[in-house]
Amino acid sequence: MNRTIPARALLLVAALAAGPVANAQFNNTASNKELEQRANVTDARIATLEGRMNQSLLQLQQQVEGSKEELRKLRGQIEEARYELESIKQQQRDLYADLDRRLLYIENGPATGALPPATGGATQAPDVVFADESTVYGDAFAAMKAGRYEEAARGFETYLAKYPRGPRADNATYWLGEAQYMQQQYEAALKSFQAVSKFPESRRLPDAMLKVGYCQYELKAFKNARATFQKVVSTYPETDAAGQARMRIEKMNSEGR
Repeated sequence: MNRTIPARALLLVAALAAGPVANAQFNNTASNKELEQRANVTDARIATLEGRMNQSLLQLQQQVEGSKEELRKLRGQIEEARYELESIKQQQRDLYADLDRRLLYIENGPATGALPPATGGATQAPDVVFADESTVYGDAFAAMKAGRYEEAARGFETYLAKYPRGPRADNATYWLGEAQYMQQQYEAALKSFQAVSKFPESRRLPDAMLKVGYCQYELKAFKNARATFQKVVSTYPETDAAGQARMRIEKMNSEGR
């Protein structure tokens, strides 16, 4: 009996000693599982947030693209409105100028003698000359306003051939370029817009220079186009043409050109 007691005591002591080790191993296992679960939950939350962020970025990008498209449409409408307004103003100026010339002739006519007959003689009455110049320009401008660009181009070319230094020669040169531009004849339009510089007093110079840049852009001469737009801004900073040039520069920046 006395010999078996110590053996049982040793077994009891061993069992008691093994208990804390087993508990520690169990606790470690439980902790690892809990950490793993937390990590999985965190990953799921991050994935959800990333999905929402990507969706928000996509929607934002779509809104930005939509805004850009709307802005392009508005700019086109503004340019069309400016063109229409300028056409109306020019038509009014032409009518007033023609009326002034006729009144001047009527006032001065009696002092210079009677008008020559309609047939015979080598000279034309001044009012007939004025009427012809006005009619040629007016017909071409009416075709331009109606969108008959090919007819308008022929009319302005006729005007410039007959009246290269006429009172509307600068306008005819500019509108010839517009008619060619609308037909996507960019090289011809470029030459016409550049030719407006032959009239240093013309109020068409800022717009003509702007349109030179437009033509260069369409011809993919982007470096030249940018330089032209910058020249418009520096030369005519307070004009509408300068504002249009700035917008074109911004567009080229966004396009990486």
